[in-house]
Amino acid sequence: MKCIICKKDKQEEDFNEEHVFPESIGGKYKIHTVCKECNSHFGKTIDNKFINSGVIRALNHKLKIENKNGKVVPYFKNTVVNPKNNSIRLKTFFDNKGNLKDTEFETTVQDTIVRFDESKSLNTILSELNIMYKNDKFPFPKEIENKEDKKRYFLKFIEDFKEKFERNEFSSSKDSIEQDSITSGDEIILESLKISYELTHEILGEGYFNDSLCEVFRKYLVNGKLDDDFEKKINFKGINESINYANNFHYFALIKINNTLFSRVILYDTFISIFIVSENTSKYNLKRDLYEIFNESND
Repeated sequence: MKCIICKKDKQEEDFNEEHVFPESIGGKYKIHTVCKECNSHFGKTIDNKFINSGVIRALNHKLKIENKNGKVVPYFKNTVVNPKNNSIRLKTFFDNKGNLKDTEFETTVQDTIVRFDESKSLNTILSELNIMYKNDKFPFPKEIENKEDKKRYFLKFIEDFKEKFERNEFSSSKDSIEQDSITSGDEIILESLKISYELTHEILGEGYFNDSLCEVFRKYLVNGKLDDDFEKKINFKGINESINYANNFHYFALIKINNTLFSRVILYDTFISIFIVSENTSKYNLKRDLYEIFNESND
């Protein structure tokens, strides 16, 4: 059996289930034509980047889509860092349904300033500072390199901090944090291309290997990135669309128009990619002009 990505002939045990639409966005439809090695490659270079992009995290959280572990991944990661000041770090606590339970500011040190959550006790803060010291995470001044000098500096730092804490002389950590969500669009396009390639192969079979466009798209997937010429081969829209009306709906269609085959990939009922996947439909024994695959279990 030949893997549709690396094109190598492999044994049946070298293949496993590939969720065409990623499990982490509620994917159910599976194929068995991608080898384990290429499946792992997709996970690292395409699926993970797509799933962890800002807009996809936001959509999964908004729509309460459970990942493969049965949890709704929160929009914010566990620690949110202020991009303007790395010493301001907010820890977020969510339940398995993606609901925010609590937040607390991490105890951090910048120069001689300790930032901490004001709800924490002195003993808790001292314990956190000690852990930083023991784990070599405490930020010593550059001129202090000797182990004994570091120990003396840290002990004095702790004593000074305790005095300031008792006198209520500390810098509040309750600064606002602005978190930017950046998505270039390439993550969504590459994921859509992967879906298009896999399902086009599913419908056309191994004969698709002989199509020149198959090889063009396969190389993009193997490399895990796009280039400037890619725009000439794709009609993509949706990246600037409002996500307010997005739904947990993912869909694929293969459409024959005259002698050309188009694929259409819809993600979240919002992002739409249209690819020309073949310019010679006479190569294939197509029974109809439209093939549709919905994100439904095909076990």
